[in-house]
Amino acid sequence: MLAVTVPSFWLADFVMGFWFVYFQYYWLPQLRVRHFSAYALGLAAAYATVDSWFMVFTQHALFTSLPALMLVGGECLLLVPHNRRYLPVFVSMTILAYLLIEFVDTVSLTVTMLLTNVHFMNTLMGNAVTLTFDSVFFTLTLLGAFSTQAPIENLVQSMLGRDVEYLFLSLMSIMMLVFSLFEYSLQALDGSVGYLVFLMGISGVLMLGFTLSAYILVQSHLQVEHTHAQLQDKRFRDQYEAELHRQVVLVRQFQHDYQNMLLGLGGYLAAHDYAGFRQLYIDIRSRWTTSNAADLTIDDLANIPKIGVRYEVYHQYLEARRLGVDMYVNTPEPLTLTIEALRQLARIVTRTFPIVLPYAAQMQPAMVSLELLDTQYDVRFQLTFPVGDHAQVTAAHQLTSTQGQLDFSQVTQNLTLDTSMVLQVKRHWGQLEIVLPKNGQN
Repeated sequence: MLAVTVPSFWLADFVMGFWFVYFQYYWLPQLRVRHFSAYALGLAAAYATVDSWFMVFTQHALFTSLPALMLVGGECLLLVPHNRRYLPVFVSMTILAYLLIEFVDTVSLTVTMLLTNVHFMNTLMGNAVTLTFDSVFFTLTLLGAFSTQAPIENLVQSMLGRDVEYLFLSLMSIMMLVFSLFEYSLQALDGSVGYLVFLMGISGVLMLGFTLSAYILVQSHLQVEHTHAQLQDKRFRDQYEAELHRQVVLVRQFQHDYQNMLLGLGGYLAAHDYAGFRQLYIDIRSRWTTSNAADLTIDDLANIPKIGVRYEVYHQYLEARRLGVDMYVNTPEPLTLTIEALRQLARIVTRTFPIVLPYAAQMQPAMVSLELLDTQYDVRFQLTFPVGDHAQVTAAHQLTSTQGQLDFSQVTQNLTLDTSMVLQVKRHWGQLEIVLPKNGQN
């Protein structure tokens, strides 16, 4: 930035600070606060004021970076209480935001200086024109990067709590170090078009390097997710086909037994042996067992995405039928979640039903009801099940009755998305509700 007067310096800091904060949270919407634009404007104004004060009252070069460090440090401190796990990714996005605004700003400065002159750039009007170009370029950058928002969000969510997030942070730190070294090495050309051209070139190379690196990471991540989904699809499909084969065998066996029953009953009728007919009928009825063929098919779960959740729900349905528990699934609206959120929902299903099904198998009626509700801001997992006598919620995630105890404290443990859980009992029924926010926060 070129600024020689305090008003122009403050204005440049304010505009660039706003875009810097905006790009920090662009790929981390779960960390945004309410009225985010006002929040970004407030941070930018505070940063511009402190940086202008340092410019006026300090002359040492080391102090010029203190306002930026104070800004980023304050943001990191705000994340510590509730979003500590996002710190490595947030620092990576902060470095990306800095490199991005430096690249766009040098492009704007270079174009303006080539069209005008250095004297015009040192005026308040020249600074205002440059900042206008900056804002236009930043807006165009946002429109161009819009298609990358969902893949980067999925990548960020998948990196949380894993070593790869520190690898990503190391990559961004190296890029930041290289950019800083080149920037300081070009100080001899400061104030000239050559300085801006070289700075624009190196920042452009770094942005290209980040783009290629991020593309490779995203593609690798998507390939791993695709492979995992295929393996899970095959596993549950094999289970479904095995269950279907077992039902076909039972139907064929019933067909054979049914023919023998008719021949036997017909023989007694032909011989007018009504006592034998009655006894055979009683014997048939005493050996008769109802079919345990699944009433729910995988096609009935079309509103649930295949990746992760659909086959996990159907797997739990088959487990419920094996235990003699009737399970009903209701999904009134198609689920619209990111890949990571679907993975979290699948984990909730996997962890919840092994707790509830053995308990529900002891109750009358032995049944559970699963309802998945998709709202504008979250997806609600509601599981309703029968409870024993004197059932009550003894803790936030525990339920006790004369028939036993249910402990759901481990269901949402170690999930990367912030979830909320409500356990309640009404008469002879209990309900577990887990809210899975779409934007990663409640």
